[in-house]
Amino acid sequence: MSSVRERIQRQLSGKVYPNPSDPETAKKLADGIKQFEQDYLGSYFPWILSGTKYVPASFFTTVDPNSPAANPHIIGKFEQYFPWSINPHTEAIRDAGRRFFEKNPWPKRVELLEMISRVVKERFWLLCAAKMYETGQSVAEAIGETDEEVDFPLVNAMYLEELNRDLLIPSPKFASDLNGKCFFPHGVFLDVEPFNFPGAIPIDMATKALAMGNAVIMKPSPKASLCGYLVWESIRVAFERTGIGWDGVINYAPGGKEVVDAFLSSPHVSGLSFTGSSEVFRAIRRNYRDFLRYGYHGKAELVYGSAETSGVNIFVVCEDADPIHAAKEYVKSFIGRSGQKCSSARIAFVDRNIQTQFMQTTLEQLEQIRYGDVKQGTYLGAMITVEAKNSLAEKIEELEHLGIVFKLYQKKIDEVSASDFPPTVLMLHGSIDNRYATWKVMNTEFFGPVSTVVPFGNLDEVEQMCKRTEFALTGSVFCRDLEALKRMMSVIPAGNLYWNRKCTGALVETECFGGLRSASSPNGVKGKNALALFGSQQTFSGFYPAGADEEYRKAAQEVLARGGMNLSKQ
Repeated sequence: MSSVRERIQRQLSGKVYPNPSDPETAKKLADGIKQFEQDYLGSYFPWILSGTKYVPASFFTTVDPNSPAANPHIIGKFEQYFPWSINPHTEAIRDAGRRFFEKNPWPKRVELLEMISRVVKERFWLLCAAKMYETGQSVAEAIGETDEEVDFPLVNAMYLEELNRDLLIPSPKFASDLNGKCFFPHGVFLDVEPFNFPGAIPIDMATKALAMGNAVIMKPSPKASLCGYLVWESIRVAFERTGIGWDGVINYAPGGKEVVDAFLSSPHVSGLSFTGSSEVFRAIRRNYRDFLRYGYHGKAELVYGSAETSGVNIFVVCEDADPIHAAKEYVKSFIGRSGQKCSSARIAFVDRNIQTQFMQTTLEQLEQIRYGDVKQGTYLGAMITVEAKNSLAEKIEELEHLGIVFKLYQKKIDEVSASDFPPTVLMLHGSIDNRYATWKVMNTEFFGPVSTVVPFGNLDEVEQMCKRTEFALTGSVFCRDLEALKRMMSVIPAGNLYWNRKCTGALVETECFGGLRSASSPNGVKGKNALALFGSQQTFSGFYPAGADEEYRKAAQEVLARGGMNLSKQ
């Protein structure tokens, strides 16, 4: 049988995104929307812990961000958290996770993850529809993310297989007769999921934890709780198809900060995966780092599987770049998903010698973009909430009031909801030598369709400003000069750096996503190495009893293998 890597390579080699304007694609999307409206839209979704549904006493709702303020369109209704002891539930979840790990060795978990991918692929257009309705994604954005949702379980299955097949060097004879390694789970992971990638990131978090044998509590954003439910449901279907019990192993608990605090206050929750702001993540670490928790063995502090946080991402356009191409890629980089991506271009350094052509093309591109309700085929729509819109406006006003930036351009739009925000281009006001102004610009994340242009005269100025940012998620450099490229590779702070292309849209595995500095934790760990964070490695070595014959030795090896030990080839 071929390896998972070989199967993935065959699948990815011919990958082509569906074209939204193709009639066949439009028909599939229409069918997905019809299924979403009939089976999910406006329904009630309770918490599911240890396989038990909890009938809520009260609800919160999610709404279509593109619906009118006077008549918000309710997408789903979800249990409102209220204080009650969750320790008995988390203890039961921990026990369920232990059973899951002990009954399902890693090859069975590989099978599970591949099945999750197949289920997501079957539900592709339903999942696209949910993202459009609940989080305001355009058709193209929904297609791109749901494609990632298909790929992440496969790639994590590949990592799991390779971690276990990557054997230790055999011990020398004086040290042992046999040696090997195996992995144990941490126990229970709480996944704090974002609204802006409500499918791909939750399924990546969950399948990484499941790959290593952990139980998972999936806590979707209160702004995207139905998308989160559909991820949970896809995983549950895969469990059922592979004949693995899911009760307690996968759990669903939508809500806000109070839900996070409730679960992290339990000693039975041992791990956290998080996507959100740097400030919130730092607060979690401060509040919960000294609290010892039950793991698979003994107790330990809270472990972190993944933490993707904020990004102030750098876009550098050098003198020898094609300004028209660079401008087109720049626009894609900061308005996609209404700029609500941690990977969006926040700062564009543009060489003064090509600034005029670059800016002219940028404004032309922004004028051509159709704004409105994404369900009607527009590329750009409202921000997720009124609160998000107001926060963005306040940040711009602060920098304007301080004289740090001025509005160069703001697109005229026909408002369709209370959370509309027009694509906006700011310009740095004054000199790059103003340390406070440049520090402020380089550390203010505009989480919306807003970006700041900074004209420069030489790359020393770019380097000077890049040293002042605390973030390092994505970045792009546009140039022909290879020495300039080499220099920018070390200057632009980025875990994902791109050359002559936009700084968003990282593909699964081929462009493993993850940042540096304050943009990610553990810092810079991704790909196969990131999966190892969801478990602990145990190494083993020893001698057979004196006089053991060949039959005994084979029996010992079989027992160790059944226990999950990957023995080195002697």
